[in-house]
Amino acid sequence: MSILSDELSKPQYQGLSDQQAADAVNSKTVVVQQSVAIRDLKTYAIFGGIWPKLLAGEKSSNPQVAGLCQSVVAWVDDPRISTVDVNLPQVQAMLTQLVGATLLTQAQAADIIAMGSKTVSWTSSVGLPEIGIGLVQNARKEMEASEVLV
Repeated sequence: MSILSDELSKPQYQGLSDQQAADAVNSKTVVVQQSVAIRDLKTYAIFGGIWPKLLAGEKSSNPQVAGLCQSVVAWVDDPRISTVDVNLPQVQAMLTQLVGATLLTQAQAADIIAMGSKTVSWTSSVGLPEIGIGLVQNARKEMEASEVLV
């Protein structure tokens, strides 16, 4: 309940009825980081025309491009790897190298990074159920009681 009390103590909830406060809390969203399934990443690469470039790049006369492409293809095709955290600095550096080698556009790199973010309800992000009037009333009573103790 203290998580909800802390939230309801914020200025945007002052003066709201219990129902209005419940509605406002339930409509609040946050962006959370998530791992991306390799199959989703590969599907994006195939449909975006990136995968053929990587396969062709494996045979590039430029050893840096060939090595980069070989590493990426081996990594994506590794059956032991099912997800990737696209927010890791190493992954971001790899995407930057792919953009630098013109195997990926900046927009495609941004799309891949965006796959690692998901908008969810604030309540689910902190482990709370949907908030009803009763929970708001109880949280506000808790807030009043803590103010009396101070």
